[in-house]
Order: sequence, then C-alpha cells, then structure tokens
Amino acid sequence: MSSEGLKILVVTECFWPDIYAINDIVEKLVKRGHKVTVLTGLPDYTTTKIPKEYRHFRNRHQNYKGADVYRVQTIARHHGPIWRSLSYLSFVFFGSLRARLQRWDDFDVIYVWEVSPVTMAVPAIHLKKRYDKPLFLYCMDIWPECVKAMRINEGTLPYRMIHSWTKRIYKECDHIAVSSEPFFEYMEKVNGISRQKMSYLPQYGDIKLLDIDPRKDIETGNACDFVFIGNIGNAQNLETLIHAMTVFKERGDVKLHMVGGGTNLENIKKLTHDLGLDDIVLFYGPKPFNEAKEFYRMADACVLTLDGSNHIGDTLPGKLQTYMAAGKPIFAAANGAAQKIIRSARCGRCADAGNSAELGEYLLDFVNYRGKYHESGMNAREYFMKNFMEYQHFDDLEKKLRKLIENK
Repeated sequence: MSSEGLKILVVTECFWPDIYAINDIVEKLVKRGHKVTVLTGLPDYTTTKIPKEYRHFRNRHQNYKGADVYRVQTIARHHGPIWRSLSYLSFVFFGSLRARLQRWDDFDVIYVWEVSPVTMAVPAIHLKKRYDKPLFLYCMDIWPECVKAMRINEGTLPYRMIHSWTKRIYKECDHIAVSSEPFFEYMEKVNGISRQKMSYLPQYGDIKLLDIDPRKDIETGNACDFVFIGNIGNAQNLETLIHAMTVFKERGDVKLHMVGGGTNLENIKKLTHDLGLDDIVLFYGPKPFNEAKEFYRMADACVLTLDGSNHIGDTLPGKLQTYMAAGKPIFAAANGAAQKIIRSARCGRCADAGNSAELGEYLLDFVNYRGKYHESGMNAREYFMKNFMEYQHFDDLEKKLRKLIENK
C-alpha cells in the first residue's frame, strides 16, 4: 500500500467533549493526513449526566478537528454499577444498530480505542462483518479482569458470562495492540488470544510538556507540591495515596493537588475528610490539557497508585508517560509495568501496590531531602524521549494499520 493517507473509522464510547486521550489521537491522525470518522456515544463522564445540548437528538453529527463524528443515543452513567452497566449496554445496542443501518463512507480499517468496557468493540464487529474490513483494537484495559474493580468476583455467574462475551469480542479482532507488556501473558492465558495476533504499542505523552523545565528548584525548605492528574476510579486505588499523605498531617508546607474525576471521586473525598487532610489534599475536577499543563509546571513531583489485588495493576497508565514528559520525579505504589519502568528509568521511587506506609516514607524523604532527587526529573524526561514520543507511537500505529490492511 502507498504512503497516502488512510481512511480510518474510529469506534469508541468515550470521546470529546469529555476529556480522553482518544481526542488527541483523532486530532493527530487527521493532522498526519488520514481521513477519520468517529462512531461514539453521548458525553457524560464529567457530570454523569447528558449535557442539555446533546439531549433530544441534538448534535448527533459533528466535526472535531477535521474528523466526522457520529453520536448514538446512550443512557447517562449517573452513579453506581447498575447505571454504569446500562450506559455500557446502551452503546452496544444503539452503536450496533447504527453500524448496521447507516450507510458509511468507504473506510480502510476500523480502530477501536478500548478502555473499559471492552463491549464498546461490539459495534465495530458489526461494521467489520458488514463491510469486510480489518478490525484493530488498542487495548488499555484488560477484560474480564477490570470487572473485579466493580466488585464482580471471579467464579460468579456474572463474571463467567462477561468472560465468555469478552473472549468472543477479542477473538473477532484482527489485531490487538496492548499498551502494557504484561498484558500479553494475561490475554494468552485467560482469553486464548495468540501472541502472533498481538503487538506492543505504549501510549505516548504530549510533547507540549517538553517545554517545562525539569530542573525546577526543589531545595529543602520550600513548600512542596505533589500532583496527581488522571482518572479517579477503583483501579487507581487512590486510598493508598491518601493514607500515605497522613505523614504530613502536622505540616503546613505540603499539598497534594488532585486533578481529575471518576467513579471513586466522592469516596476519595470522604476518606480525605475522615483522615483530617482537607487542608492538604485539594481537588480540582477534570481539566483540559491547557489548564492541566499548569499543574504539571507547578509540581515538585507527581504521584500515581494502582490496585495490586489483580492483573489490573499490570497496567502501564498513560499518566506515567505524561509525568515523564513533564520531567518530574515520580512516586508510586504499583506493581507490573509501572514499577518496572520507574525503577529502570531511575526517576523516583515505587512501593508495591497498596503499601501506603512505604509510599508515605518515600514522599516524606522527598520533602525532607529533595537534593537526593535532583536528577530524577531529567532521568524521567530522557526515558520518555527514548521510548514514549508521539512520533514513535503514530509511526508504529500506521505501520500496524497498513500491514493489517495489506493482509486482509
């Protein structure tokens, strides 16, 4: 196939105006000369409700940064697992209906941006079969493992049903790119996906963060600002981070700035209050990139935590690449890929997932002896530039898509 632009049909339940990485992916694909069409649902992530400008069948066809966007009716997620499940299933139903009934312009390949739930790929499977086009899935959340974060235990009937459906969905995909290397083993053992059908494609960080000076003054004695930016859900296990911050309870010179929203936000706010940390842990809600960038700039160090009770903790969260791009020391409590990279890059300290005491010790050590971490931010930046640059991601993605199309 020639190097001319591709015609890519993106299927994702999550999209602009909600704040997701797929927004930037679509924008960058258009800028790289590809014709992009998006099939998505209605925005509801930030408020858990459908905004009024999207009700009563308004704004069902829009343009985003040069991409055609088609929206289907979905049920707002509101609060709780029942509403969230109804929201997921509504995209499956109405997305599949639209895939089968709408006449779509010619496209070369279907790209599914798969965070939870994996069921967002179902409309893409209908499109694949209807038009005989290859289906590429970018896997950032592994299913059925992720349902454990919703308190659905392995061995139960709901888990077994979801597992059966998940395996059928993954097997319908022509190629699966995983964002974390530990996903390979899980996908092979749990879902029966051949290693030959998968490849590694890490997420990238925004190069606009490279203009932040990684050598910010971090001398001992100055006030210290920790920053967390990203989703606040069960899989992030942010209870560990909040408990770790209790080491600063009697101090007035340390703040933790929490930027983001999610299904566990209210519980984290309550825990913060119950532990008497209201003056230390500050919440800002989700922010668009241009506003979030200022939090990266002001951060002395960035923090992340992940659940370690199951394979969800193997995830390489996109926020790690972003923290690295900003050139910040990173303190974490995580297992799997995140721990491996933080230690390999020598860009901070990483406790095991769930170990709030050890994470607290690391945070306290940073505040008291910041000179020890003078090179951590530069190490993070250097590792990012070798492994997680934007052009590397899209060059690799385009090669994978072209190969998939050629082999169809």
